[in-house]
Amino acid sequence: MTDQDPIAAYLAEARKSGIMFCASCRRTGRCRLGVTREDLLPDGRYVAKVVCGPENEAGPNVAHGGWTAAMLDEALGHLLLWKGLLIVTKTFNVDYLRPVPLERELEAHAWVESHDGSKWQLAGELRLGESVLAKATGLFIERDMSHFQRFNQWIAQQG
Repeated sequence: MTDQDPIAAYLAEARKSGIMFCASCRRTGRCRLGVTREDLLPDGRYVAKVVCGPENEAGPNVAHGGWTAAMLDEALGHLLLWKGLLIVTKTFNVDYLRPVPLERELEAHAWVESHDGSKWQLAGELRLGESVLAKATGLFIERDMSHFQRFNQWIAQQG
């Protein structure tokens, strides 16, 4: 078994439902961030349909900024997961342009800006129709499954 086998199995399972669930959402069978569909387009870009539910309301009928950031981090990260790569977020920046409405179908888009070895510079947007509500950029680092094994060893040593 190679380090990539668990990733390939994860991706194969995710593609059955059309949504790539994180470990927590896989247990419940539903995306807590509101992703209802996601795809990797032929041009290599990622797009997801998403709805922000009332549990993430900040102001009247407006999504919490933390939800917006989490959704964009998810979109950028899933871009490379759908390409078969395991990555982690190194840095992440969000520009909030407009309020994000609750309970409306939105689209999250993500694409590769540049790639150098294990470093991936990614960008994305959260949209309502043609309106861009928020933009994000981030540096993501490619990892293998041993990354999580090292983390578990480290956390066990912390007491």
